[in-house]
Amino acid sequence: MVDVGGLHVKSKSRFTLIIFLLVVFLQIVAFSSAMQAQESSTDSPKPGPPKFLNMVHQEIKPGRIGAYDELESSIARIYSRENVPVFWVELESMTGPSEVLHLNFFDSSEEMAKSMDAFNAALTAHPELLQMSDRLLQENTSNGTTVLGVRRDDMGYRANTIDFSKMRALRLSTVFAHPGYERAFMETEWSLSQASEKVHAQSAWAVYEVVGGLPEPSFVIVTPMQSLQEIDDIFQTNESLKTTEGGALQQHLQELARIAYGTSDTRLFSVGPRMSHVSKKFAAGDPDFWAPATASAAPVGAGKSEKASPKSFGTTPRP
Repeated sequence: MVDVGGLHVKSKSRFTLIIFLLVVFLQIVAFSSAMQAQESSTDSPKPGPPKFLNMVHQEIKPGRIGAYDELESSIARIYSRENVPVFWVELESMTGPSEVLHLNFFDSSEEMAKSMDAFNAALTAHPELLQMSDRLLQENTSNGTTVLGVRRDDMGYRANTIDFSKMRALRLSTVFAHPGYERAFMETEWSLSQASEKVHAQSAWAVYEVVGGLPEPSFVIVTPMQSLQEIDDIFQTNESLKTTEGGALQQHLQELARIAYGTSDTRLFSVGPRMSHVSKKFAAGDPDFWAPATASAAPVGAGKSEKASPKSFGTTPRP
């Protein structure tokens, strides 16, 4: 978050993926104690980003983008048509390796469990979805990673103003902190938040502590953007930090980062509404944009392409 330079945006076709609940369910079991500890601090959801963020990364095989896109769009339409209460937002990489990213939002572990129940019910009612899911992954993807994060309310910048329903692009930074230096990482984020206030930065960001899927301690910093033009604000903020207090502020942030950070990775993603399946409440934030994701699909078999693609759902990560 201190150095925002070096982003090289590449052009590529849209590709896709579906986030399945099986992996998330295992994470819920494995990290339930951590979640319960977080939930005990509040009885109701707070404004802004969700408490739990599930992130599924899938690398796309060379030349398989189009096939992946078509099949995932079919899967999303089936979920919409059948009103399955399992939701995800699909994004595709603009920087870094060719991959898709799926985000699943939950305000409680109970909500995750309900999604798992809905997932199982969908498989029972539409077993063909398992075929589609397996085909989607086996034919089109290589490596995959599922990460579960818990929102840290004590870090971030104007995080409560974030509305993912209006997101068009996402800047996602993964930071691996030095073991034993979590406090230094927190101080880095606190200082960066204060510095952002001083230079009147416009882009809000939230911090999630990873509780599964990556070596710990690690954190994910999400900066949703309503347009790629907001990248300019990120660069301007960085430039402002260079001159604020004669550059002493930026130097202080960099020194904190050297102490706290092991390695970090920052990537840009764009949102794909056609490959997403969002709730009506979520879509109400921008109904025109999410219309493709909420429109009803034609019955299976009514169209040649839908009939040819076995409906899928399966052993992959979903919300």
